[in-house]
Amino acid sequence: MKKFDFNFTYIAIQSALLMFSSGVVADTNSGEATLDEISVKAKAEAYRQQNEVTGLGKITKNIQDLNKQQVLNIRDLTRYDPGISVVEQGRGATNGYSIRGVDRNRVALIVDGLPQIQSYKSQSLNAKSGAINEIEYENIRAIEFSKGASSSEYGSGALGGAVGFRTKNASDVIKEGQNWGLDSKTAYVSKNHQLMESLSFAGRSGGLEGLIQYTHRQGKETDIHKDATNITQSFFRVVPDDFNLDKKASHNWFVLKENCPTGKGDRAGCVPRPTSQGAKVIKDSTKAQDYTGDGRIVPDPMKYRSGSWLVKLGYQFSPNHSVNTVFEHTKQRYSIQDMTVPKYGSLLYNGKGQLDKKKTEVEYSLFGRSYYDKDPSEAIGYGDWSTFWSKSSFYDEWHTKRRLGMEYQYKSLNDKAIFDRITANLDQQNIRILTDWKSLRCSPYPTVDKNCKVTADKRDSRASTERNIYKEQHKQAKLTFEKDLSIGNTLHLLNLSMSYDRMRSNHKRDNYGSDYIYYTKDAKSLDETTAYRDVGSDKIGTYQSPLIVEKNFARVKHDNFCKEYGIDGGRNKGVTDCSAHIIKGQHYSIGLSDRIFFGDKVDLGFGGRYDYHRFKSDDHWTSAGSFKNFSWSTGLTLRPIQPVALSYRISSGFRVPSFDEMFGYRIPGAEDSKYWDEDHRRADFAPEKALNQEVGIAFNGDFGSLEVSYFDDRYKDLITFAKRKGLDGQSGFYNLHAIKLTGINVVGKLNWNGIWSALPEGLYSNLAYNRINVKNVSTKPGYVFVTNPLLDSIQPARYIASLGYDEPNGKWGINNIFTYSKGKNANELVGTRFHYSGDIPQSATVQRTKSWYTFDMIGYYQLAKHFTLRAGVYNLMNRKYNTWEAVRQSSVNSVVRIQNRGHSSYAAPGRNYVLSLEAKF
Repeated sequence: MKKFDFNFTYIAIQSALLMFSSGVVADTNSGEATLDEISVKAKAEAYRQQNEVTGLGKITKNIQDLNKQQVLNIRDLTRYDPGISVVEQGRGATNGYSIRGVDRNRVALIVDGLPQIQSYKSQSLNAKSGAINEIEYENIRAIEFSKGASSSEYGSGALGGAVGFRTKNASDVIKEGQNWGLDSKTAYVSKNHQLMESLSFAGRSGGLEGLIQYTHRQGKETDIHKDATNITQSFFRVVPDDFNLDKKASHNWFVLKENCPTGKGDRAGCVPRPTSQGAKVIKDSTKAQDYTGDGRIVPDPMKYRSGSWLVKLGYQFSPNHSVNTVFEHTKQRYSIQDMTVPKYGSLLYNGKGQLDKKKTEVEYSLFGRSYYDKDPSEAIGYGDWSTFWSKSSFYDEWHTKRRLGMEYQYKSLNDKAIFDRITANLDQQNIRILTDWKSLRCSPYPTVDKNCKVTADKRDSRASTERNIYKEQHKQAKLTFEKDLSIGNTLHLLNLSMSYDRMRSNHKRDNYGSDYIYYTKDAKSLDETTAYRDVGSDKIGTYQSPLIVEKNFARVKHDNFCKEYGIDGGRNKGVTDCSAHIIKGQHYSIGLSDRIFFGDKVDLGFGGRYDYHRFKSDDHWTSAGSFKNFSWSTGLTLRPIQPVALSYRISSGFRVPSFDEMFGYRIPGAEDSKYWDEDHRRADFAPEKALNQEVGIAFNGDFGSLEVSYFDDRYKDLITFAKRKGLDGQSGFYNLHAIKLTGINVVGKLNWNGIWSALPEGLYSNLAYNRINVKNVSTKPGYVFVTNPLLDSIQPARYIASLGYDEPNGKWGINNIFTYSKGKNANELVGTRFHYSGDIPQSATVQRTKSWYTFDMIGYYQLAKHFTLRAGVYNLMNRKYNTWEAVRQSSVNSVVRIQNRGHSSYAAPGRNYVLSLEAKF
């Protein structure tokens, strides 16, 4: 079916589970539970060596970790994991993760084996997004971060690393000794005023089990430190110039014909008014929260809402065979006003980038608009816009994910069978990112109304809109075979997987146009004229003989910027092309891995995977073709003595071109013709490649564990925008960049009771450190309008140290966490940009960060058998600092670049709090 009726499916699933749950409760009350007749499924927890024997570069988190660390969103997830950072999108959403110096589509995001939507960068000036759908973390039971090239495990995109998520099962909610479970969680976050509520129910009866969970969130923008907002911001505003009140001055006084037809009389409308002969600039001020314009400090106001359903239903036919289904539906909405857009008539910048009091938006706008009806500001403006109306800009993003899947699993009870476990999965996933932009000038200054419309009675009002919709669909089939095999003194854990994915990318622009007012002499005429006309031919415009001015007929005109054809008659291929841009693809893969354990002294792992991608499009300007890639990994761990482990890992990664890169760069005004065909680049891409090597030493014992590792990551054939040198050089995407990085990673957990028995059991410390060094960056010669890689994607060196205590019976616990980050290395932000006329320095951003540190305190207390209270105080000392993750939004590499704000606008929140209450039955 091409269309999925969500309402019907939702009602059907919910009704079935409600009936199922009532049956479970009935079984419980009657005491005739049949659960004992089948085996209870064990909860398989994630661990670092589950896919690769060394565990180097791996971080795993289970439900218990997520709860203990109070992970409520994507930014919380990696707060205490140096070397992994979130890529901010600029409007509340995110562009995925940054790992090992690369980000966005070069870090794979996988949920239950399905890739999430790509970060699609359109050429739109206004409604572009580039966001990746955010995972609903209440749906997650386990997460693995794999730092370094990991394509043998995660496929295309795992260049700098990958993040793999696993969603909850019924067994995560059903409690031990029960055949049902009910979980509730309510959390509040002060820094963004977010309230989260989640409710889940699971039950098991006979061979049938199910889970249904709903999570709702609502919040606002993330606050910055209050000290940064306790100021008054001033600005220059254009207003009408002082009136000429000389009653003898000609062409200065007027009356409106509708109020005073003859120009004389006793009625109020016959009192002459002076015309607006010009504009002036005044200096005004307001609170930082209300300020609009360049240099705004306070974050833009945003409203965030999300809702997510997760439904799983399974049936175990026998101890060997089971079938499971999954339904997931998540909606997220970000609504934001861009308050860097001044809502008043403002000054223009001079050649030095400074506001010039002699240059205003309205200096040439008085023609045909010297008169006003109610307010003098009606008579001045810019083009077809009057300063009577506030300027405002709004963005709305809707992220929608819908997934339906089925799984068959076979488990052999005979260890002599060919395979111990066989799993077959069928999944369909649809993800949509919709971005809507409005530029409005239809609310009387200083008010702002997001829903205002351009109407004929709102003379000189205007509204512009644009909407971009990007969708990806995956239909995937996957087959996995597992075998645990003992040969001599060795144990082999074999895994063979095969998959087929049919994918579809669809990008479309619509609602792209503008509404504005234009004037004609009367309702019948279509000839455009000025807003007013002088109908008193014998009047000279003095107070005694005022001009009689009549309003011309106002009409609302709509300009549709979407053009099907170009000016020369060819089909439009430029940025005003609003047709659907569809790319279809097929992906086949086969992978084999073997983890071999030679007793407790040697672990050896091999992994290899072959991927074949094929893409096609009906648009011959879109790059297509096929890509064949073989990725591999090898790991070795030696334990010469019991507490010491020496490990080495080498792995490769690749990335096929993203859908926006295949769509290519479109020159404004281009159309489908022989001339433009020669100028357009239809790229012949090579896949991007990565090689990762790591060596580490680990110590384990009663004292805890400590691991120190050194890594070397190399990337080549990275795709970037450029133009080939020469008169016929084409602009577009090319495989040009190469990067070499090295670094150090430290992770550890100390058990203080194991170090000194006099210390209480349950006292512990966590340690983490990560640093990346840039060894070399390069760009292939022969190209211009390209810059050497600017590595704003590298997180500055960061240290984490904590001292915590968990009461041995799990009644309560507390953890004090210290974070120290170095400032961003300025050398990583500077490169060389190549031009025909010579090479010039290029900086990613003029913004920088200094070193900073914070203290956090988090803890939990079990109120009763079924209730747990969790709380956290972050930035305990209320320190003022800027994280690089926030500041890098000003980089030229950002999809939605923020560059017209003060440095204080990137400030981290001051002291803030998190409080949550969990109930488990």
